[in-house]
Amino acid sequence: MVKKLLLLLFPYFIFAQKTQFIELRNSIKNKNHSAKSLTLLDRREDKTIGIISHRKEPYEVKFEKEDLEKLFSDWFIEDNKVQGTIHYFLVLENLKVNDIPAERSVSGHLEMKMSTFLKKNDKYYFLKKRTISKDYLQRDHAYITRAIAAKISSELANIIKDSYTETGLSIPILEADLVNYEKIIPEKLSIYNSETFIDGVYKDYKSFAEQKPDKEFAIKKNKDGVIRGVKRVDGYDNFGKDVFAIIDNGIAYKKTPVSIIEIEKDSDGIFIMASQEEIFPQYNSTPVIVGAGAAGGIIGGLVVAIIDVAATKSRKQNATYYRIGIDQLTGEYILPENFGKTK
Repeated sequence: MVKKLLLLLFPYFIFAQKTQFIELRNSIKNKNHSAKSLTLLDRREDKTIGIISHRKEPYEVKFEKEDLEKLFSDWFIEDNKVQGTIHYFLVLENLKVNDIPAERSVSGHLEMKMSTFLKKNDKYYFLKKRTISKDYLQRDHAYITRAIAAKISSELANIIKDSYTETGLSIPILEADLVNYEKIIPEKLSIYNSETFIDGVYKDYKSFAEQKPDKEFAIKKNKDGVIRGVKRVDGYDNFGKDVFAIIDNGIAYKKTPVSIIEIEKDSDGIFIMASQEEIFPQYNSTPVIVGAGAAGGIIGGLVVAIIDVAATKSRKQNATYYRIGIDQLTGEYILPENFGKTK
């Protein structure tokens, strides 16, 4: 009897369930007019996004139209009346939402993964990758459903706009290989398949991964051979130049805002062992005087630092060190789950 009743009520449940649409309204205008097109490649195994609740009412999260390829293409065309020659591709790898039941309320959760490529001569070149995992608490959002839908839309727009200024890794892959790009591309990058490294200064991750040091800069050392930073080969220091890493005597070092740390490698990839203070110096409780240009953010500045020796020793003795991975495609930090939780 109960089963029959549920079957009778099932159409009502479907009808009563509300919908939260993801509105693609954020601008994705290409200011330099280099983009010719934007194509969505939906690689999700399950096309259903999921259901989240607002005031105990379930809302199914959906895009405004079923034909997503046309939806994204129209979005691009609407914002880019003047077009160039570059064909961009957005690969949607994962997009899921769900409720997280709590004792007194229900929170929402968003999982999202996407990447972008440009296409040239029937080959694809990696540009950007982004992964989002975020909880939405009732106390922080009047409408969790709207907040999550807005987040999805903004993240899609952000990765597209950021891709316009990316030159891309110089590793071509076929469309059939896009499903496994995270494994295929690193295997072809020089930093991962070479036994020896090229000494020099690397201004960004792309040059580091492809082993193409910046010819305008050289490693700066003191009379004892200790690395003190970088310098221009013409003799003029430039303390406003960003540096990703340096390689000296075949050893690679990651530049942080206050120091350089040797890059290590294991079966899981490349990484550094660092404390929270070395990655985010604003959390440092000891006096560290950072050289000009090095305080411009996590990546900004040079490897130049004047550090009080006693304070450094004290900090190192009291610091907690973490294995911080370096993403093989983007060079971004992969922080462990327990990072900084001792603070």
